[in-house]
Amino acid sequence: MAYLSRYMGLIMALLLGVAHAQTPALRLMSEEFPPINFSQDGEARGLAVDMVREIQRRLGQQQAIEFMPWARAFRDLQGQAPAALFAMARTPERERQFKWVGPIVVFYSALYAPAGGGVRLRSLDDAKKAEGVLVVRDWYVSEHLSAQGFRNLVRVSDPTQGIRMLLARRAPLFATERISMPETLAQAGLAEDALEIVYSYASAEGYIAFSRGTPDAVIKAWQQQLDRMKRDGSFQTIYKRWLPDDSPPG
Repeated sequence: MAYLSRYMGLIMALLLGVAHAQTPALRLMSEEFPPINFSQDGEARGLAVDMVREIQRRLGQQQAIEFMPWARAFRDLQGQAPAALFAMARTPERERQFKWVGPIVVFYSALYAPAGGGVRLRSLDDAKKAEGVLVVRDWYVSEHLSAQGFRNLVRVSDPTQGIRMLLARRAPLFATERISMPETLAQAGLAEDALEIVYSYASAEGYIAFSRGTPDAVIKAWQQQLDRMKRDGSFQTIYKRWLPDDSPPG
């Protein structure tokens, strides 16, 4: 009986080892969205990147970060393989689609128009009457306005395309996230005053979003390390490094 018990124990250990070996490694995805997450000279940089890297360091992990268009990353995250995408606004529409670690940042929504064009809005209802409102496909801004009953949304692949189409008068308004706008304008070779905010209307907390196929143990471990960062002050230090004028989420 003792021999049989040892034999069965060995079999179980081997099976667990094989199962562990067959579990895909966690995939980390992000997009070009400075100063939150972006690549520079082949290196991942930004507020969310520093948060993720510090969590990895504390967990003894070294997964690489892949940069790709948001729509593609968002689609890949809906698969069953263990994966994470950051930073993503946590909204009611997305709540059950993913698992969440955060919050790590606060996003602020605004409607932009070309500077000096005389566009003035008193409410979101005014924007509904516009000829078109540019939005980045699969961003929370697009989802939020769709939920608000907008039927005039013009979807683009990234913020730079949205800016160019706005300045080309392809639509009179561009609804986007304001924290990234100065860097996005700079990358497009434009002055910061090329556009102006004509209406600010919402905010949302940004998280590290994980696929539903990511084990709960991974989510728990990442959240525990983030919570510890908030308690020991390292979270606040990283936040102020990138967004010195903004208040970090609780």
